Amino acid sequence: MVGAAEKRQPIHREQADRLTLIDRWRHFVLDQPVLVHPGETIWVEDDHLLVQRNTGLVDAYPGFVNR
Repeated sequence: MVGAAEKRQPIHREQADRLTLIDRWRHFVLDQPVLVHPGETIWVEDDHLLVQRNTGLVDAYPGFVNR
């Protein structure tokens, strides 16, 4: 059907409870490790891990899904 919206998985967000260096999150593998501070929120959209920093800015880090 032309113009039909793609069905997407619901976005799952988590908030860091401590300083963490991550190289993967669930099935998502990052191209390089990312430092996440307490109180920051992380989630995956498309081919990026997004981190909402405590300043309110959102940083995007590339990677891929490994299932």
